[in-house]
Amino acid sequence: MKNLKSMVFTILVIVFFGLTVFCGHSNAEDMMPWKLDRVIGSQATDFKIKDLKGNDVTLSSFKGKPVLLNIWATWCPYCRKERAELNELYKVYNAKGLVIISVANDRDIEKVKQYIKSNPASYMVLSDEDGIVTDAYSVYGLPTNFLIDRNGVIKNKFTGFRSWTDPESIKILDDFIK
Repeated sequence: MKNLKSMVFTILVIVFFGLTVFCGHSNAEDMMPWKLDRVIGSQATDFKIKDLKGNDVTLSSFKGKPVLLNIWATWCPYCRKERAELNELYKVYNAKGLVIISVANDRDIEKVKQYIKSNPASYMVLSDEDGIVTDAYSVYGLPTNFLIDRNGVIKNKFTGFRSWTDPESIKILDDFIK
């Protein structure tokens, strides 16, 4: 039985690699199911979603301003931890022109409203109930942050908790805003 499982596994591996070659993949990068890093340098996808008061907001309305696009969820512990960092960041960088757009990808806007009521955000919070932004930006981990320049080009992407007040992040942001 053990030899049969081993033989089946080996055959599956050979078939997988054979199909990969047959499908024309010439290197490992092309085999990636999500081309996550290719987003850097590309034009940010515009979107139209609602803020917590029900008003429509588009990314394109912030063209000409540097944007930190933060995608998060109320249930995500790292997102909750990052919220305090973003509030501190907003205090300093709002005066320098940085726009922070926080997009909650929870499917229930009422949960987001309740969360923000007890954990206020100094910056704009939007609701992505339908997953429009999450899908458009190929978000597969939370939190995910994008730095989008004044021309609407994605300059950087960060997946996972980021300490926005540490020296490395401050340098990245200072260079980004210039």
